[in-house]
Amino acid sequence: KTANLVTAIHFREGARVARGTVLVEMDSAQVRADLAAAEAAQTESRSQYRRSRELATARVLSAAQLEQIEATLKANEARVASARARLEDTIIRAPFAGRTGLRRVSLGALVTPGMVITTLDDTSSLRLDFTLPEALLGAVHAGLAVEAGSIAWPGRIFRAKVESVDSRVDPVTRSFTARARLGNADDALKPGM
Repeated sequence: KTANLVTAIHFREGARVARGTVLVEMDSAQVRADLAAAEAAQTESRSQYRRSRELATARVLSAAQLEQIEATLKANEARVASARARLEDTIIRAPFAGRTGLRRVSLGALVTPGMVITTLDDTSSLRLDFTLPEALLGAVHAGLAVEAGSIAWPGRIFRAKVESVDSRVDPVTRSFTARARLGNADDALKPGM
């Protein structure tokens, strides 16, 4: 979400990682300091609010003053939550289980939003999108068994089932797209094949 320096890389290229695994850590010194300051302000606000409630009960403090102190406490709680979120953004985790690709950054590199650090693919099953002529629209439906091949594996047949059919026909090519799901337990197929 922000530009930052890479301080640690925790993955190997081509390795399987579980969901939530830390892949990369970025510089968090400033964010940790901000969090500590926000937590200190929150602790002080919480203490002041507790004392003020007792004073308000004894009618020494007005309701307006108590509301102002409560608003300050809520603002400091929001600052803590914001600082924690920024701290969490300095750690990049695997959003799902899969296999990492090639590493595109090094220690000390400045990364920016949208920059590719690595790829992560769950290849246990793959989607296969294919186009067919409009004339076959009535014959293709969800659950239909299909077979596919790849030039990387001559003679090998990969079996799949149609998951869905696009709701539109391309007016230029007069074709439609169907999507099938291929099992890929042995990792023979790669995304983009």
